[in-house]
Amino acid sequence: MLDGITSLDGRLAVWIATHRYAPANDVFVWLGWIDKLGAVWMVLAAVISFRLRRRATPALATTVLTALTTLAADTVALGVKDLVHRTRPFVTHPQIHPLYAVHSSSFPSGHAATAFAGAILLSYLAPRSAPLFVALASAISFSRVYVGVHYPIDVAAGAAIGAAVGSLAVLLLWLGRRHAGWSIEHLAHRGAQVILRNG
Repeated sequence: MLDGITSLDGRLAVWIATHRYAPANDVFVWLGWIDKLGAVWMVLAAVISFRLRRRATPALATTVLTALTTLAADTVALGVKDLVHRTRPFVTHPQIHPLYAVHSSSFPSGHAATAFAGAILLSYLAPRSAPLFVALASAISFSRVYVGVHYPIDVAAGAAIGAAVGSLAVLLLWLGRRHAGWSIEHLAHRGAQVILRNG
């Protein structure tokens, strides 16, 4: 059973990476670049804050919360990588020519983890834009297979890690709002007080 899944995973990775549409190559490379350490989600958090007309301090709190969430997802993914040590698909399958070089192990995808962590959190903060966030996270995740640096299962596992971390962040924020009266504005105010007190 496991061997069959692994074999299918490898065949899918090879087929996708060897059936590229050349004009789209730069787009998929760019998708990986913008998600480095969750950068795109921090930018989107700042944009959301601007559109919601939040003041500077709450806007910064939203951005920092997003950064911490994506960083947590990336940290978990890196921890699993260190345990699993799965070889990259372009090493196992020489017919795959990656669009850029990577050197860490393959399972799970850190980009998929940060993408879905960011998408889940921002979907909670700006529900009307949720389909766009999920679409972007999905595109970033698929790009990892397209450029030849991950297997589909790597991406699925990374997405699951990201969704779990993002959901935990949402749960903590929801519980704080429900039981302790937290809000982004409240967190920002409390954070500013701490900084001023210790500054």
